[in-house]
Amino acid sequence: MDWIIASGAMSLGILIGILIAWFLLEVKEMNLKALSSSVVIATGGAVLALFQFLSPSHVAREVWLYPVGLLLGFCAASVIDTAYHGYDPDGSRRRGLRNSN
Repeated sequence: MDWIIASGAMSLGILIGILIAWFLLEVKEMNLKALSSSVVIATGGAVLALFQFLSPSHVAREVWLYPVGLLLGFCAASVIDTAYHGYDPDGSRRRGLRNSN
């Protein structure tokens, strides 16, 4: 296993996972456009890894750590956001809206 390729794929996956989580947490209305853009970003690296897997030489098998990094980054960003803002199902705290209760 080449540790440079493995750490690069994992780091890129974590970074993209954090960006996807941030985008999904900040979107005002979850619609098909927001969901499809997140899915396309997440699966883009997996498609490249699939092409390398199908190549006859199997040059870099460590690229499969990219989806693992995506999952870790997405989960970490979600947990950190929940710890920072608290559980906020409608997003009112994040957008500065307060209930008048």
